[in-house]
Amino acid sequence: MSWTKRAAAMMFGGALIAALLPATTAAAVPPIEKPRVQQGDLLISNHSFESGTDGWTASNGRGAAASQACAVTSTQDWATDGSSSLTVGGDTRCIDAGAVSSTVTAVAGEKLTAFAAVRNADPSSIGLRFTDDDGNLIKAEQTKRQRRKAGSTLELTATVPEGATKAAVELGALRGNTFDNVLISGTATSVGSQINKRMSFLAMGDGVDANGRAIVVTVGTGSEEDSAKLIATDVLTGKVTEVVDLPGAVGSWTVAQNPVSKIFYVGTYSSAALWSWKPGESEATRIGTPPIKGFGFTYGLSFGTDGTVYGGGWGEPTDGYAGAAIWKYTEGQGFGAIGTNPLTTDANYTRWTAYEETTDAVFTGTGTKAHLYGCNATGAQTCKEFTSLLSPALQSSAWLYTGKASDGYLTVWGGDSQSRGNDYLAILKVSRDGNGELQADVVTEIKGVIYAGPSDIVDGKVYFNKAGETNNPLHSYDLATGEERTITSAPVNIFSRGWEAMQLDDPAWPGTTIVGWNSGGWLTKWNIDTEKFERTLTEDIPDTSTRVTNLSSGADGNIWSAGYLTGGLGKVAPMRSDQQTTYTVGGQAESMINYRGKVYQGTYPNARIESFDPATQTGQAPTVECAIGERQNRPYGLHGSGDRLYFGSQAEYGFNKGAFGWLNLTSGECTTIVGPLGEQSINAITSSKGKVFGGGNVFFSYDGIPTEEQAKLLIFDEATGEHKAVEWPIPGTRSINAAATSADGTVWLYAEGWLVGMDPISEKIIVQQEIFPDLKPGNRIGGSYGEMIVNTDGKLYGNVGGRVFSFDPVSTRKDKVADASLRIHFAGAGAHLTNDQYGNIYVPYGSTQLLRLNPR
Repeated sequence: MSWTKRAAAMMFGGALIAALLPATTAAAVPPIEKPRVQQGDLLISNHSFESGTDGWTASNGRGAAASQACAVTSTQDWATDGSSSLTVGGDTRCIDAGAVSSTVTAVAGEKLTAFAAVRNADPSSIGLRFTDDDGNLIKAEQTKRQRRKAGSTLELTATVPEGATKAAVELGALRGNTFDNVLISGTATSVGSQINKRMSFLAMGDGVDANGRAIVVTVGTGSEEDSAKLIATDVLTGKVTEVVDLPGAVGSWTVAQNPVSKIFYVGTYSSAALWSWKPGESEATRIGTPPIKGFGFTYGLSFGTDGTVYGGGWGEPTDGYAGAAIWKYTEGQGFGAIGTNPLTTDANYTRWTAYEETTDAVFTGTGTKAHLYGCNATGAQTCKEFTSLLSPALQSSAWLYTGKASDGYLTVWGGDSQSRGNDYLAILKVSRDGNGELQADVVTEIKGVIYAGPSDIVDGKVYFNKAGETNNPLHSYDLATGEERTITSAPVNIFSRGWEAMQLDDPAWPGTTIVGWNSGGWLTKWNIDTEKFERTLTEDIPDTSTRVTNLSSGADGNIWSAGYLTGGLGKVAPMRSDQQTTYTVGGQAESMINYRGKVYQGTYPNARIESFDPATQTGQAPTVECAIGERQNRPYGLHGSGDRLYFGSQAEYGFNKGAFGWLNLTSGECTTIVGPLGEQSINAITSSKGKVFGGGNVFFSYDGIPTEEQAKLLIFDEATGEHKAVEWPIPGTRSINAAATSADGTVWLYAEGWLVGMDPISEKIIVQQEIFPDLKPGNRIGGSYGEMIVNTDGKLYGNVGGRVFSFDPVSTRKDKVADASLRIHFAGAGAHLTNDQYGNIYVPYGSTQLLRLNPR
């Protein structure tokens, strides 16, 4: 059982720590290493000896042939990977025993590292043999034969010599030993896409194909490496009929067919633009970007009676909010705008537009501050606000999320958009008075309507679903009589991306049929006249690779990754890119760590802490440990300490205070403290000496404009529960991006180019150095901008703005100069990083892939 409570902020001793600082100067930025990226692992054949001794030949373990007394055999008495291993020697007459693998490709001048598990503590070695294409030995290197802890890993790093094109691993032992799981790594290796699954969907639109057959057109979400696809599905057969690429686009929230030209229009994000597609054609056309400052997403397409396209959008705030605007597009003429741009300065989303023909007006609702506008489509294109007509609950909500208009009515769905009972369907009657001024009157508001609002008006009725009902049956509302009806014959059981009223032109489906389509490709049909119902899964949806949004090592030794924004989990074995698996479970993880045998995730939306045990829950959906509540939606900075899993968080849309809290791993209870740093989020957490340190970020939510200029540091006492906000000593710092604790207990914090070391007991700063004066975040700093971890070599590794670096905390603290060991391993990575038991570092790469960096 878990629970959430709101704790009052307990501010104490918030003294400036700036007065404690030593004098510092900016460090010289070290060169950025640019290693060649190996595509796929250098796979040692039969690396774990599951095929006996295939691919291995006996040697003396020192670069020469084996003596007759020395043999190589496989055994199942012991193994670290699979069920078999390799034994060399063992005969009393054998002094130098060994085995050589088959070769892998090598590039002169690059470093290779070989690894092998060894069973016994007897003196053993590992080596690399370099040859040319003809098999001639160019050079051989081995470690010394030394006693090591039983079950340890042997390791050797060597540079490929000139003239060598091949490399083989050589195992060696004095008299004999048993080896397993032989692996090899270059400096930088792409281990491929991690989450590969059938496409999912954020938008649907209805229409007809080139032959007049009823189709649903949707956009499958892709990635930067595997573009979105427009997919047409025959409504009667449920079969995909056309698949069209949208090059450069990742996905779409809106697609609709122009009733005049019969052309489908699509609004995309990541390469935000308006596209057009004529049914039957093999390509779509990218029209371009609407004239909205800072435009980043396209939303909410609708059409005038003359075929004019209307749309909304979102834009990154620049010089005030931008994006809360209505744009239009006329075929053959281009883009234009409706009303002022922006419509308001306190919201920057227009998630929908709705053209209403009897008033010749375009309506829109905004987020994350709710406003309702109606604008003249022709003549003086002025806008009038109707927000005051809505209930207090809707006026105070974050979203007016979807809307439709026809027959003199406007329907608006809004609320928190979480479909858990706190959303409303508002129905308004719209008209013009004798002077031609736009008017509106509220017909009703219906609480509890779920995603994504109602259908079009059909014969004076609208259709929708409500929260908390088994199988989510359709409901109808009669605009004339006010009667609401639950339609038991329509157990649709989906959260549809829209409800469309369609004419299917088929005797089995006469008149009007209500059609829905959800994110998983389930197609639902319910006929109004016959009450016939069908729900089927569309089978022939293409697969896609999904962007990696977070990653973590697992207690099983594998590297786990989570997908954006449609979830999924990927698993890959270290240095074995051939051992990769996708699981179509799990959500969008904003944070992810390995702690006490489980992988924990902080997932969006709904700010949930979830977990899975790699040993027992493989392929199963993660377990929801708790929802942190308190108007939070993005948990960042997960950190384990004792029996607690700490989290920071970013607020939900329309709220201005982030939170800090913890999951009690013994009781299962969640505690949430709202606003311990005021109007900031908390994105980076570490602990030391009984205290927890949380890095603040003035960007308190994904969309909000900061109200504070300087980031703060949270210091939380685990024993007393007291916490304080401490002023950050470096002026102009908006976000403390990353936090980690070195072996000696020093707390290390990275903030916008600065590295700070703090004594956790005195809370004095002992190191302060600007290590990256050339690397500054942009206008908005996300919660995943930076991360630091402690690696197996004792060094701290970080990934900030895609720059992967490391430093030795011992020499850095001793010299009080952070660049004493500073090294930049790579630039251009995706956010987040983790490591494996061999000390390799993993970062997202090229959106969908993982890049393994060998830092030796």
